[in-house]
Parts: sequence; structure tokens; C-alpha cells
Amino acid sequence: MALIDNCPLADLLANRIRESRDDLTARGLERIAARVSVDPRRIFPTQDLLNHVPILMDGIAAYVANPASIISSDMAVVDKARELGALRHAQGFDQYQILKEFEILGGILLNFIGEVAETSNVECSKGELIACAQRVFHAVSLIQQATSTQFLQLVTDRVAEREERLRAFNRALTHEFRNRIGASLGAGLILEMPEIAQAKRSELAALIVRNI
Repeated sequence: MALIDNCPLADLLANRIRESRDDLTARGLERIAARVSVDPRRIFPTQDLLNHVPILMDGIAAYVANPASIISSDMAVVDKARELGALRHAQGFDQYQILKEFEILGGILLNFIGEVAETSNVECSKGELIACAQRVFHAVSLIQQATSTQFLQLVTDRVAEREERLRAFNRALTHEFRNRIGASLGAGLILEMPEIAQAKRSELAALIVRNI
């Protein structure tokens, strides 16, 4: 990335992303709400969760200014991304909707940096602008990975839990079948004995009927 070392546009974009993070969050919220069957008030149901995206924006801005500040090592940003993944899982989002949410976020940010570059007086080359866009893309991808990983882990855990419950049900059902078949078989063998009284035969026949 030597091409944009000390690039003033990168610093300007980072600052503008920080300054406009609430507006960018609102844009994203509006577009996500238009695409998923979740009430807008439930997309970020609490103020604390609504603050997740601005924190993610700060992480993106830091990466645009300095790629050495790897997002994956910034636990505050990663934690918020994971919490977002857990929220989307609880809300019933699917994997496609998660990917679409970050596609929307990336598109909003790329449009935004284009607007900033177009209206600013900072001199930069086309290569520097493209490199800044690559930083935004990479930053969004890293956050998407953290969110998706948490989402998929929860999906996997839920599937494993359901499979274990199903196995436990099958074990219980098999045990019950064995008991009833065993009782019926035993009663049938006794019925074959010629010395069994009629009253006992009726009792054993009723036992077989109940079990079968």
C-alpha cells in the first residue's frame, strides 16, 4: 500500500466517516429495513445495539487512515461485530440477509467516499482514490467475517442441539418399543403353554393387545 502512504485523502475520508457515522448508520438502517421482514424498531431494538454500527464505522475509519490498525485485533470492534451476529441470529435472519446487510453497508460507504473525494479540495490521484476504496472494502469484509462467524456458530450450535434432542428422543422411543415388544413376546410364549388356565390366557391376551 505504498501508493497511499501519507495520503491526505485517506485521513480526510477517515475523519468524514467518523463525523458522519450516525448519518451513515441511519442510511443503512433505512435500506436494511426495506429489504427484510423485520420491523425497523427491531433491527436494532435497543439504543445500545443501535450504537454497534457507529462503533463499527469508527473501526472502518481507523483502518482507512492506517491499515496497520488491523480490525481483527481490535477487540472492541470485533466484539460489537459478534454481538451483531448474535442479534441477527436471534431475529431469524438467514445467511443471505447477513451478507446483504454488509453489501448495503459497503455500498453506502463507497458512495460516501466518492462524494467526499468529489467535493473536497484535497489533491489525490485516481490510484490513491482506488486504494482508499480498497481499504474500505477490506475493512467491511473483516467486520462481516466476524459477524458471520458468530452467526454461523450459533446456527451450528442450534442444529447440534436439535440433533442431540432427536437422538435422545430416538433412544427413549427405542427403549419403549423394546419393553413393549419384550412384554408381548413373553406373553405370547406363555400362551403357548397348554397348562395355562383360561383366565390367565385372557389376561395375557389383554397384555399383548395393550402393548401392541
